Amino acid sequence: MSITSLKESALAYADRHSVDGAPFETPIAELHISRHLDVSVPFPVLYRPLFCLVLQGSKQAWLNETTVTFAAGHSVVVGMDLPTFAQVNEASEEEPYVALALKLDVALFKELAGEMKAVTAQEGAIPAIASGEAGEALIDAMERLFALADKPAAAPFLKDGIIREIHFWLLSADHGDVLRRIAWGGGHTARISDAALYIRSHYAEPLKVPDLARNAGMSETTFHHYFRTVCGTTPLQYQKRVRLMEAQRLITAENSPVSSAALAVGYESPTQFSREFARMFGASPRSYRSQASPLVAAMD
Repeated sequence: MSITSLKESALAYADRHSVDGAPFETPIAELHISRHLDVSVPFPVLYRPLFCLVLQGSKQAWLNETTVTFAAGHSVVVGMDLPTFAQVNEASEEEPYVALALKLDVALFKELAGEMKAVTAQEGAIPAIASGEAGEALIDAMERLFALADKPAAAPFLKDGIIREIHFWLLSADHGDVLRRIAWGGGHTARISDAALYIRSHYAEPLKVPDLARNAGMSETTFHHYFRTVCGTTPLQYQKRVRLMEAQRLITAENSPVSSAALAVGYESPTQFSREFARMFGASPRSYRSQASPLVAAMD
């Protein structure tokens, strides 16, 4: 199976379902398809652990000062929840950006890692997002999984095995180092991943960085250094981005009042919330609501 035939199948599916912009969930709940008919300005995005196979066009995401390019034929992995910014930089109506994205199961990675050859936890830390050329085995597995989107009778029986296979290929890939470090645990990347997961789960609470550093077995200085390496931000910036992206979801998807959304995500000052929201999204919360086109995407 070539990436060209998979691209053609994905474009045909996007046409049938009028996919444009926001990630579209296929009948395979873990699998999304994205299509953009034009380039975009940089926009906030909250990535979950995911694998993205780019079939046409190009996209970029930023991690601190590093730019990660999602190019056609590339496999992109994100090993943890990552609030960042992205931009579609190569797309048109004639040749749209199109990609398939699969939610990753960290528990499955850990299970597979336990069955594979063990390695010593590596020192240092690496970024939570990485890209590389997709191998034939990975493309073939994604083609078989995507085909199940049009085979509802077969999907419940076959999809789990294919998803497990894809996790294996990613764990074995050259650009899968971040997944291996998180799966095997014990190293700096895995400990920062645990800290980020805690912040993600408790984003509305006051952030106590000394406690996070102590739980990670690091000094505060070392913790800050490795957190920025892995996540591209400081812990406080990470929390702020998660808070604002969750507030954006409440305002647009659940039609929550602005004041209620601010309180729900941990802001005590409505003025501070509005100021920081406008800085991230380019408009005040009330003005942004009227746009009715959310910029934040979790799978793309």
